[in-house]
Formats: sequence, C-alpha cells, structure tokens
Amino acid sequence: MTHLSNRFNLPQPLVSALAKDDYDIGDADISVTSLWKPPQMVSLLRKHGGEIQRDASDYLMNLLGSAFHRLMEEADTEATVEHRLFANVHGVTISGKFDRLLVDRQILQDYKVTSYTRFRRQVTEPEWEQQLNTYAWLLRLHGMEIKALQVIVMLRDWMKSKTRYDITYPSLPLQVVDLPLWDPVEAEEKIATRVKYHLTGGDCSERDRWYRPPSYAVMKDGRKSAIRLFDGEAEATAFISNQSDRGKLHVQKREGSNVRCEEYCEAAPWCPQWRQLDPACGSRDPDAGE
Repeated sequence: MTHLSNRFNLPQPLVSALAKDDYDIGDADISVTSLWKPPQMVSLLRKHGGEIQRDASDYLMNLLGSAFHRLMEEADTEATVEHRLFANVHGVTISGKFDRLLVDRQILQDYKVTSYTRFRRQVTEPEWEQQLNTYAWLLRLHGMEIKALQVIVMLRDWMKSKTRYDITYPSLPLQVVDLPLWDPVEAEEKIATRVKYHLTGGDCSERDRWYRPPSYAVMKDGRKSAIRLFDGEAEATAFISNQSDRGKLHVQKREGSNVRCEEYCEAAPWCPQWRQLDPACGSRDPDAGE
C-alpha cells in the first residue's frame, strides 16, 4: 500500500490507519492465505506490490476487519490467540497465524467480517475451509490435534428489519459456522499439491478468475430488474413465447466476466493474461498513476 491517495479527502487519522501495514509472514516463502490464492496473482504481487497505486477509500472495509480482529484479540482471556507457525513442504516454507485456539476443547476459530452475500456464498466456496484446514495442519505438525473448525462471522451489512419477513435471514449479525475438518492424510495431500501448483505457476484458471459465464435475462418494459435469467438464449426465448404478456418482454444478453480480475486482483495491471482477456488493459499504463 505504498502509493495511497486520498481522493475523497478522508480524515487524516483514518488515512493513516489505512496506510499502516504491519502484516508480516516472518521468515517464510508464502503465507497460508496466499497459498490458496492463484500462483500468478501471488507472484505478480510479490514483484509489483510496492508499485500498487490505490486510494484510501478502497481499503475502508478492510479497516472494519482489522478493528474486529484487534478488539477480539485484546479481550480474549481463555484462548491462545494470533500465534504464528511454520512448516516446510517441497522446499517451500509456509507461514500461518491463526486467530483463536481453544486448547482444552481442541477447537480452532477464525474471525471474519464480510457481507451477507459473501457469507451465503461461502456455503459452496472452499476458501474458508482451505484456510482453516491449513492452520489445523500446521498445528498438527506442532503436536496439537484439532477436533473442530469454526469461523466467527460479523455481517457488516446485516439488517434487523429483514429478520421479520425472511426466515432464512440470520437472526443476529454475528454467526458461528462449523467447517469440515479434513482427514490428516487428505490435508497433507491437498497442501502438498497446492505447493506444487505454486512452484509450477502458470495462468489463472476460470475458477481462479471467478469467471461468470454469459447469461440471458428476460426483461420487461418499464422494469429494471430481470424476470428470469437463463444460461442460453434459446431457453430465454422459449420462456417468453409461453408468457401471456410476451409482447412486453425481450431478451438481454449479459456478457461473461472475470470478477476477481475486474474487481479484486491488485496484480491485474501487470498481468499478461488479463491484458489478453480484456484488451482495454493494454491502453492502461500501471505506472501512470491516477
């Protein structure tokens, strides 16, 4: 976060807090978090991290997570907190600092601050599961067996009003979620495979890029949101043909997108793959500033 601008004239103490970066993986080649990120992204950030030019406003949500972690750490009197461990796999030193370990109960917990949409998506996405199981693997190597994994999630956009009419909506902004615990042999294999993936490198896969394929929206005159979304145009057209108000309906194609590249990858300006996927990147000089 070397080049941090303040386009929205945020208060100076806030900008100073956002600019402070005391994260340190110690004497290691890669952190647990980076291990499960795309190798190409990690490599480019390692090379160009000091050249990233962002605005302080881009990191406002990060501040909530940092504050939540620090408050929980300082108030904890019953657990081992924020302890860093190391291990070596295929010549690569991995470093990980877990959030909270209840030693007597052998429960490993991690704090998250996220949106309700991201919280729901994590039911099917492996990111939290991968991260906590890697911490559990590290602890196992250091003589501590883990029996359960949990994330303590603070929903930053939780709304009490929604609990009155949506029975699936969380009743509280704080949720404790159990995660699957990998078998020790399975964990060894997955982590070793992941290290090899980083050693070989290569382009990001569709999964790495969070690729969202094209879709076809059935739209109605005078309405902004779609009535239905379909994977194919033929299905959308067939749906319209069976509607009584088909004269007011039409199909709108929504182009596919690489969500991580477009919105969440700070390495994108230096990524040759992204320049091919998005030709407009070729006209943007990552060294030109804002």
